[in-house]
Amino acid sequence: MANTFTSVVKQHWENALQDNLEKSLLAMELAQMVDIPNGTVKNLPRVSFQSTVAYTKYTGVTFQDVVTASDTLTIDNTPMVPFNIDALDVEDNYINMTPEIIRNAGYRLKESIDGNFLAEALNATWKYDNNGVGLNTGTLTPVALVTGSSQNVSTVFGMSKAALTNTGANADRMALIVDSFTLVAINTLGLEAGFNVADSAYTRGFRGTFGGMEVYEASNLTTTTTLDLATNPSDGDTVTVQGVVLTFKTTPVLAGAVDIGSDADGSAINLVAAIMGTGTPSETTYIALSADNRARLSGVTAVDGTNLITFSSKRGALLASSSMTNASNDFQAQTINACIMEKGSIRMALRDSVKIKEVEAVDTLVTNYLVYARYGIVTPKSGKDRMVRIALQSVAAEA
Repeated sequence: MANTFTSVVKQHWENALQDNLEKSLLAMELAQMVDIPNGTVKNLPRVSFQSTVAYTKYTGVTFQDVVTASDTLTIDNTPMVPFNIDALDVEDNYINMTPEIIRNAGYRLKESIDGNFLAEALNATWKYDNNGVGLNTGTLTPVALVTGSSQNVSTVFGMSKAALTNTGANADRMALIVDSFTLVAINTLGLEAGFNVADSAYTRGFRGTFGGMEVYEASNLTTTTTLDLATNPSDGDTVTVQGVVLTFKTTPVLAGAVDIGSDADGSAINLVAAIMGTGTPSETTYIALSADNRARLSGVTAVDGTNLITFSSKRGALLASSSMTNASNDFQAQTINACIMEKGSIRMALRDSVKIKEVEAVDTLVTNYLVYARYGIVTPKSGKDRMVRIALQSVAAEA
């Protein structure tokens, strides 16, 4: 009987995926990792701070109640990349596609985990936007970074850090997380080199120090913007998101064409469906995108608000633009949410290792592969107080 090495190969892939994730996940560099060996839930109890009182000789004091609370970390995320391969394809191709596809799946898992981790910045107690430092409530107005003689880079990040240290955060454990475009602005002022930093930290995005903070480059920060369809689009008007061009057409034919509705609201509904890949593609809705363009929109969401469409992404700057006959149909300023946090503010549990499940089809030569990971993320109240959300203008509003 022939030897079977399938399980050994699968375990090799799993170990390789796990090693790559641990080396590249920014989340593992910044989070406090929590072990949940049994079950999926761990309670994180905490005791609230008490205030000091002034004591007067021979005068009784009023005792304060000790207030306790608990946050919960739950392993409740299971990102998965499913694909299948026919055995004849394996035989007919001169290279083995499966390892490359699995490596790509690992990259997608990283995007999902880091995207959800960095989105926790939206829950920070503090914010810095165009109105300065304050509580992270309501709608924020992004601040545009300026370099040169009138630069505001040091002020934006310096004041954000000050907001944390002023409230008791550990200045020696501060991490600044920005996207690649913002890193360019920081570099113009002089990013200091890092010394005696582990190779894994560089792999996870460490780029040096600035203003007394360790700087990390991330491609999965949360971005938001709004498209205003004040009037119904005209034939040939386009919207571009992440390099994917969607074209409004009276009669959609080509991939990425979006049907012009009876009014702006109807056109907005069709555009949202095209972005999200929902509904049934047709000449009365939209023509399905190519596989490459659908992959580019991974992590991008669009929400219909009648003639206003809110776009958001956990994959960094949206790079959204429009070309409209009516100039009032345009994108508003795009916001990317950078962050300063005390390391360990966010708690994370990553279950065991990445798993690869192989399922042989019953009536074909196809093998179905399910590549997945299991994890949980939570920012306890004390962690939220040690984070500041920095709303930066990644792209100005269209004129």
